Amino acid sequence: AGGGSYLGSAPGSGSNSRNPTNSGTAPTVGGRESSGTNSGSISGAFGVGGDRTSAGRATNSGVGPVGRYPPRVSLGWLSGPTDPAGVMCDLSDRPNTCSAADWSRGEVVVGSTDHALYVLDATRGLRKRTLYNKTCGHTEWVTCVTYCPDGRIVSGGMDSKLWVWPAGGTRGMVAEAHFGPISQVKYDSSSGLVVSASYDKTLRLWQLGARPHEMGCLQGHEAPVLEMQVAADGRIISGDRSGHVLLWDTSSGSGSGVGWRMKNVHAGHITALAWWEEGGAGGGGGGLGGCFVSGGQDGAVRVWDPRAKSNVVKVQLHVNEQGHGAVGDIIAGGPAASHMLLTAGADGTARTLDPRMGFALASTVRLTNFPYSMVAAGGVAAVGCGDGSVHFIDIQSGRTLYALGANRAAVRCMEACYDKLICSGDDGKALLYTFN
Repeated sequence: AGGGSYLGSAPGSGSNSRNPTNSGTAPTVGGRESSGTNSGSISGAFGVGGDRTSAGRATNSGVGPVGRYPPRVSLGWLSGPTDPAGVMCDLSDRPNTCSAADWSRGEVVVGSTDHALYVLDATRGLRKRTLYNKTCGHTEWVTCVTYCPDGRIVSGGMDSKLWVWPAGGTRGMVAEAHFGPISQVKYDSSSGLVVSASYDKTLRLWQLGARPHEMGCLQGHEAPVLEMQVAADGRIISGDRSGHVLLWDTSSGSGSGVGWRMKNVHAGHITALAWWEEGGAGGGGGGLGGCFVSGGQDGAVRVWDPRAKSNVVKVQLHVNEQGHGAVGDIIAGGPAASHMLLTAGADGTARTLDPRMGFALASTVRLTNFPYSMVAAGGVAAVGCGDGSVHFIDIQSGRTLYALGANRAAVRCMEACYDKLICSGDDGKALLYTFN
């Protein structure tokens, strides 16, 4: 059974019509309104079928040292999935909140507000197991989840607990991890530790072993920690509700402290963080390796250089005509994003900035609704929106390739690999799309 559909014309028909609820608004490219047509050749920068992107990185999502976004994709990403309805898996009667993927095992895990996690067979779109029972599982919403390289799953919840689930099993181990809801959990490939962030204003480092064991507590935030990212070399950045961003020095282990404190760098909450990713043929990183990007409730995007402890760029990107907005998602460089800076925000747009041109605005695409999630895959950006649609954008040209009516409510999480995309969100369902 499927649940999606093409919005407007099917891909390949030569037109790029929009959802009728969008009143005919066409995407803008380089500040100009485009005609909405999709004529001419597709950009040659796509990492499809062996084109132009490095084969040096696997496409596993979010596992260990492997990048979250696939640098190479099948040609089908350019024209649409084999079945625009997709394969639907009904997981819950409550909204789903988060996801993670281990493509080497063919698995995607989805966390839900019904307190459970659901592990899917990512090749068939079928539920494999449920991580919740009478003796194991969260007692509140699941807020975050990640995979470890050995297949174990680590989840955090509103109940302040961290659960570690065995590969292939359903009997987890719990850690009374924090004194407030857990907002983020990440695996650190450099140390083999798991890092959690919480509304209790701390980050904690965990060694899993036979049982989860706390290795350190990072204190320094003055407000609930909302965002956190771990670099490949183990450096950690975190952002809180008061607009502060902290870079942590973890080189000394459990005695780690704040290496750089950026106070009040955004007005309102920190809403997105990303480390800049280099790598791949034709890099185009411009020496940005080691830098990171922050986004806030003020709609601003800022690029930071920890080596010089300086703010390289500040751009006011996602603010509407009434002066309101927020940055929802950031993807910073890497071959999957064609080495560009991608952002999506509450003003209903997805934008591309070119680091080779001083982060000049390269394109703006107007979406049919607020964006809730975004992934990059081989030069294509997929943006999930509040109306259940997913928009597929050619990153190099800034053109909308097509859109799918994936879910019946907000698309809050997506996982992508070479030939697949899994979407989930507020309707409690997961949809699997396959691309030839």
